[in-house]
Amino acid sequence: MTNDSDQAWQRHAPSSPVPAARRRWPWFLLVVILACVGAGGVYAWPQIAPLVPSLGNAAPGDSAAAGDKETLPDLLATQQKLEDDIGALSKSVADQQEQMKTIADQLAALASKVDALQRPAPAPVPPQATATADQPHPAPVAQAAPKPRRPPVRAPKPAGPISTGGAPLNVAPGNGDR
Repeated sequence: MTNDSDQAWQRHAPSSPVPAARRRWPWFLLVVILACVGAGGVYAWPQIAPLVPSLGNAAPGDSAAAGDKETLPDLLATQQKLEDDIGALSKSVADQQEQMKTIADQLAALASKVDALQRPAPAPVPPQATATADQPHPAPVAQAAPKPRRPPVRAPKPAGPISTGGAPLNVAPGNGDR
């Protein structure tokens, strides 16, 4: 601490408490505020008066209990109707799920058929193989050797005069086309 600050304190005499005029303002302000609140309450009382019984712990009148008794059957009927509607909707959903399952099964069967049609056909089974499957042990049958093919029969060449060099031929009237 410096001496300068000590000297400054010593020069100033301690001040007296707050003057009496300054002490009256807060009390006056409080009285004015309370007066305004009271005037506002008197002005607003007609609007507040109907709310006071409902804000208190007053027992409700018989009119409210009678209104509840009248609406109770309506509420029960509405609840029953909603339960019936929910039951019908759940049944409808179950039916639709069953239909979807059958459609999915049919689709799977069709897909397997399409796959089977797209695969190459197996080699044809000889008819004797199916016949032997029915019989227990048939005797082996000897197959005949294939016969050689004969050339096809050709039409005979026409017999008669042949033109050479483009000269006309004289054909006898009885020897025409047969």
